[in-house]
Amino acid sequence: MIGVLVALTGPEETDVVRRLDAPGSGTRVVRRCADVPEVLAAAVAGLGELAVLAADLPGVDRPAVTGLRAAGVDCILVAAPEELERCAALGATEVVTSTDALVAAVLDRTVRGRGSGGAPDGHGTGDAPSAAPPGGGTVHATGARARERPDPEPDGAVGTEVGTPGRASPPPVDSPLAVPDVRPPGRLVAVWGPPGAPGRTTVAVSLAAELALLGRSALLVDADTEAPSVTQTLGLLDDSSAVAAVARHASHGRLDAPTLLSLCPRVEPGMRVLTGLTRADRWRELPAAALDVLWEVAREIADVTVVDLGPGLDEAAGADQTYGPRRHQAATSALGAADVVVVVGSGEPVGMRRLVMALGQLTEAGVQPPERVVVVNRLRASAAGPAPDEAVQEALARFGGVTDAVIVPDDRPATDRALLQGRTLAEVAPSSAARLALEQLARRLAGESRPRPRARFGLLRMARSR
Repeated sequence: MIGVLVALTGPEETDVVRRLDAPGSGTRVVRRCADVPEVLAAAVAGLGELAVLAADLPGVDRPAVTGLRAAGVDCILVAAPEELERCAALGATEVVTSTDALVAAVLDRTVRGRGSGGAPDGHGTGDAPSAAPPGGGTVHATGARARERPDPEPDGAVGTEVGTPGRASPPPVDSPLAVPDVRPPGRLVAVWGPPGAPGRTTVAVSLAAELALLGRSALLVDADTEAPSVTQTLGLLDDSSAVAAVARHASHGRLDAPTLLSLCPRVEPGMRVLTGLTRADRWRELPAAALDVLWEVAREIADVTVVDLGPGLDEAAGADQTYGPRRHQAATSALGAADVVVVVGSGEPVGMRRLVMALGQLTEAGVQPPERVVVVNRLRASAAGPAPDEAVQEALARFGGVTDAVIVPDDRPATDRALLQGRTLAEVAPSSAARLALEQLARRLAGESRPRPRARFGLLRMARSR
């Protein structure tokens, strides 16, 4: 028997409840909910295994669907035909366009559950064929795995056209020998570190700029929810938050590559910026479920996406897990999706202690990226002793198990000049020791071992409003 939570609008709700509660249906309506918060509360309380929602109910968005799935409850949405594509991007198990299709989809789950000798999986993906809905409504399979499923044509190719992230674009039908323009998904680099202003933003901005100089398309995202400062660092206006706007689009299933491009101005040749929050108290506007979509779409439009993050990190979900917004959900989302995590600490005694503790915090939180890079920033002999490089490397090897840290020397005059002018280190001090160290790190992230001719920002620099 499947317990169903119902939150529908209109006169059809009564008929749906009657049909789902009919003898022999294998389902039972355990709660008729008035709004999304009531559905979430019932799901967290373990009252049902399946929720059916009207897509036009206020509050039905990707974070709500993600919250249901986190509570072990699948979700079926009832949407108007013209809203089918948008609702499919919300992550629901299925999307239907009529109440007849809804009932058929629910009853089909009971049949599959009986056939497998038990109740349906609490995290269904719509992989099994659904019963044909008598009312002609469309059943659209979605869910987490549906987005990851490879497209049958062509093999694993990732298209660059507008649509569901990760979907492939077939070659033109009028050219049977044509090879599709396969663009591999871009990489995601998360720049994170302990509190104490170790220079996370400077490192993130410099990496994005250097990657652009190396001929890569770079997207710089300010996802710092405590002290966002990319706009000030680059001399941009901060009258609105582009990352919050993108999160709203993603929450409602409307984020695609053209939309993201329209909200990311090009500040340098090959470099775009997604500006951050205007105030730290707006952190709730960046739900993890929406940012997860942002990272997917960002991979479509940029070779490398560099994300500037705040110092906080939420603990790994456990028995005391909460289903509401978490203070550092933006950092948790980016770190979980990142291909490379750059951990930045400052090269002085207090900063080194914080850095070692931060490395342990990452491990405790279950953050295990494919690649991790430790950067010791602002290293100087006056704070680390007469042989600062050796002292730092020895301390990290002994207390943090790090043997390949990247050392960025302190160059206060160069960084001050860059900040004052709203420019990058590559522009104001190309021969700076700090800039050269970050350039080498960018080459490492780009997979380059030898120097190559670089573009120049100065000749093509776009005008900025200050």
